[in-house]
Amino acid sequence: FGAQKSARLNTILVIAKLLILGFFVLFGAINVNMANFTPFEPFNPGVLYGAYFIFFAYTGFARAAVIGEEVKDAKRNVPKALLLSLTISTIIYVLVGIVAVGLVGSTELASSNSPLAKAMGATENPIAVQVVSFGGLLATASVLLTAILGVSRMAYSMSRRGDLPQILAKLNPRFCTPHYSIWIVGILMAVLVLFFNLTGVVAVSTFGALFYYAFTNLAALKLKTDKRRYHRLVPIVGLATCIVLLVFILLVATQAWIIGSVCLIVAAVYYAIKRYATKQTTEK
Repeated sequence: FGAQKSARLNTILVIAKLLILGFFVLFGAINVNMANFTPFEPFNPGVLYGAYFIFFAYTGFARAAVIGEEVKDAKRNVPKALLLSLTISTIIYVLVGIVAVGLVGSTELASSNSPLAKAMGATENPIAVQVVSFGGLLATASVLLTAILGVSRMAYSMSRRGDLPQILAKLNPRFCTPHYSIWIVGILMAVLVLFFNLTGVVAVSTFGALFYYAFTNLAALKLKTDKRRYHRLVPIVGLATCIVLLVFILLVATQAWIIGSVCLIVAAVYYAIKRYATKQTTEK
């Protein structure tokens, strides 16, 4: 699949997914039990724990920038796509979350491997449960498609710059896609899903995302006034949020910090060796 075909397929998957989520919200709303919203504890530490993991759902939005060189009028379309997708997704996440909690309560959702299907089960409508379960499959397919597309292009770009092995920069002569990069990324994803604890993988992934987003916000703070798109308050809030979540997860999920830190150290050592080797080759 090239970027164009992947975009078309993903558009179909996203439309179908949105229709099913809309069905979940509308049909589920009429069956909500208000008692499930009590006790209401917005300042419970569990809110921060949930925020840390829900952050994982937002890490994919950066992929629009990763594949920017394959987008028409990227300077205009990529920022527009990012803001629109963030806004729409946040509204949908909030509505789905409210309805799901209202149907079965937060405790039931937390203990389920398929929370939306579990929530829809409270309506006692088996067809509705099947529809929502099918939506979960579509959502998984959509996420996998965009993940492989985005991460493989990132690996391709890093390979072109000399940060990763050159084989990842090779293009398929027929489709002009980085086929080696796509295969390797796909295999690594499959291994992580099949042989590792998914919650742990998400925790480590979110740690990495928060770490580099913190540095992104820090870099944005250093921009000159005439180069800024938004007020300084935006990166300040972003940086503070990243730091709060990182400190919190250090206290409640130390293993994610340890594994994430080891990965960062290994990557930093690899990068330093690679840059040194490149410098030595250039000087010769």
